Amino acid sequence: MSGASTTRLAGRGSAVRRATAGRMAGALAALLCLSGSAAAGVLTCRFTEPFFVIDFDSATGIVTLASPDESDPETGRIAPRVIAEGAKLTRSDVWVGYPTLTLDAGDQRILDLRLSGQGSDGMSETVFPMEGVYGTFVGGCEATKAPAYDLLELYQDLGIEP
Repeated sequence: MSGASTTRLAGRGSAVRRATAGRMAGALAALLCLSGSAAAGVLTCRFTEPFFVIDFDSATGIVTLASPDESDPETGRIAPRVIAEGAKLTRSDVWVGYPTLTLDAGDQRILDLRLSGQGSDGMSETVFPMEGVYGTFVGGCEATKAPAYDLLELYQDLGIEP
């Protein structure tokens, strides 16, 4: 095969990868935005400095916050506290290169979410499918059907030395 043919094929491969990535992002957005007949899922957002985790259960509408700073005095274990009930995740209809969602309970905004595929907890090599903004804190978020992954493990799996 000639060099020109190889270059054209490589260009097509890149276009196919971009198109596939776009379809996957759209499918992820559709999956996360389904309501009603879809099975309930859990959204988990991890933050550092300070360390805390926010969980949203779409079946119950309950949002909890867990932090090492809040523990049960008897057991010493982290004790998640409910920060909202009746919360709902919705599309915000704002598109900034990726879909955005909001998690609200009544008129209280809990989280702004960006389905960027570039979420981070600010500390590890974990890549989250979403970024979550809670007040002034930005963290990495994942969902039952859209889990985070370890970037170094992915590299190793694909034969790339970190």
